[in-house]
Amino acid sequence: MRQGTRRVLLVLGFILTGIYIGMSMSNAIVSPTIVLSTRSVQRKRDQVCVQPKLNPFEGDYAKHFHSVDPVKCSEDTDWVSVSNGSVFITSEAKKNHGSISCQLTYFDRIDDFRNKDLETVTLSDSSVLPLKSDFVKVHCTAKDKNVYENVHVGVRNVPEYHNKIANLTSGLGLDVLILGFDSLSHMTYMRKLKKTYEYFTETLKGTTLNGYNIVGDGTPQALIPIFTGKTELELPRTLKRLPKKDFVDIYPMVWKDFQKTGYVTAWGEDCPDIGTFTYRMVGFKEQPTDHYMRPFHIAAQRQYYRKHKKLCLGSKRRSQVFMQWIRDIYTTYDKVPKFVFGFHSEVSHGDNNMVETADEDMVDLLKFLNDGKYLRDTLVILMSDHGARFSSLRSSLQGKQEERLPFFGFSFPEWFKSKHSAAYQNFKLNVDRLTCPFDLHPTFLDILNFQGTGMGDTSNRGISLFKEIPKTRTCDSAGIANHWCACLNWESLNNEDQAVLKVSNYVVSEINKLTEPHRKLCQKLTLKNVLRAQKLLPETDMLLFKKTNDADGFRADLSDNTAIGQTTYQVWVYTTPGDGLFEVTVNHNVQADTFILHESSISRVNKYGDAPKCIETEHEELRKYCYCYK
Repeated sequence: MRQGTRRVLLVLGFILTGIYIGMSMSNAIVSPTIVLSTRSVQRKRDQVCVQPKLNPFEGDYAKHFHSVDPVKCSEDTDWVSVSNGSVFITSEAKKNHGSISCQLTYFDRIDDFRNKDLETVTLSDSSVLPLKSDFVKVHCTAKDKNVYENVHVGVRNVPEYHNKIANLTSGLGLDVLILGFDSLSHMTYMRKLKKTYEYFTETLKGTTLNGYNIVGDGTPQALIPIFTGKTELELPRTLKRLPKKDFVDIYPMVWKDFQKTGYVTAWGEDCPDIGTFTYRMVGFKEQPTDHYMRPFHIAAQRQYYRKHKKLCLGSKRRSQVFMQWIRDIYTTYDKVPKFVFGFHSEVSHGDNNMVETADEDMVDLLKFLNDGKYLRDTLVILMSDHGARFSSLRSSLQGKQEERLPFFGFSFPEWFKSKHSAAYQNFKLNVDRLTCPFDLHPTFLDILNFQGTGMGDTSNRGISLFKEIPKTRTCDSAGIANHWCACLNWESLNNEDQAVLKVSNYVVSEINKLTEPHRKLCQKLTLKNVLRAQKLLPETDMLLFKKTNDADGFRADLSDNTAIGQTTYQVWVYTTPGDGLFEVTVNHNVQADTFILHESSISRVNKYGDAPKCIETEHEELRKYCYCYK
């Protein structure tokens, strides 16, 4: 046979084979897949942990949330401004009040509970003074006899911090900025910080961890694993009430690793009376980070809050002051590697509704940093420690689920996505996997000394987010106790159970509704039998969880009896005529005894062959449902 003829026959063979395969695939459904309603649960094939898919804007739980009035501060603009490492009298104050003279008293920390005054200097309305401390108390008098008193915070420019020699050769070259709010679930972050969420996800291209699950009760149990990779009980004891205790300095905080590598570090946390490491613990003996905001909040809360309007310091919202300090860190150390953590509690800890008053301030900060190119090398992490723990919200099933699923979002610089594409792709894969606070610690260590990508090891409690987290990961392997685990479990059901038959008949009736407009072509189906059925349920211990009943939040009170308001069923049903096999997920509203089924949740598992031939051309979308009259 000639070579040309052989080539023609070979090509013809490939074409015929392709046609045959194409025809075969059109008559078959690929191997069974689990397709769930987008409003019920998230499910990746073979993933052990199924996270609840909650709706932030619908249902009884959403009724707890409402809009609040904006915070209105003094109309008299602050007389003194602190920015870019300097302090000066504002031109607007001089315009409104005439000549102004101020006494500035710098102060600093003695320890985490006491401050000390430093020197007092005079600030005239024509001078600009460099900050001698990050904190300054101000008393001013004006020509018009008015008086201004306030406390200000800034970032003193420390020359030696600019001279740090950063060793970034084995790392990923990222700065880290973490901005957190207390007590916000993933859903409430979306409810109440709408502008922030929109800017973060759309402009900064931020991605949220949908399977991020807490590992304990309260802020310390959220932050200690993040910064140390350990639990509080695994570390030396630092509790105030113990006769023998250590300062929190003994904790192996990850920012110490960043400091050693040449990063400037900063920690800002408001509400000093309920501070993460000072409410039950003795706090730090030495200043923990290069810049540390706590002395400002101690002075402001004890001496100044009562002199100003609610949530205000002078003409600014206190959340605005907080965000300004973060901004100053970036403007002062623009070209220096940074590890910055800011955690704001005042507007969210007691009432989630109030956090919306800080929404604009957060967006303004992110816009300023982004527009000014300050985020060019920064991994931005927006987060919360846990969801609301108020009794009115915590008592319902959704309340318990939201408490366990706080907000955690990451925005990477564009260059990182291409330069470290494998690490970034793993991060994207992990978005719907089970993640937890323990994972942040190895992630941060990877930023300093990258250990590569590949598959994470579930024998390790914490897995870097730059490795792929296995689908087989469980709460147990992630160090999450059953009563904190938000994963849902499939429970097999008897195929003849009345509830199963009720669900299955409902499924068939809904399929018939899809073909009803074409009843002259498609036969009405009936239920032949149920092949398999299962129900998705929360962890039993989570339903029983009422509260922690010890001072440190470790011992669970499992005396509750939380009602399940919605149940998710998954059934595999045969219909007749045609013996169609369907795999369907249905939500059951228990209280109203109603079912919710989305067409996207119906999967045809077996071949339909020529059964829908009468409609396959004009109504291709109905092929898997229609059994034509012969």
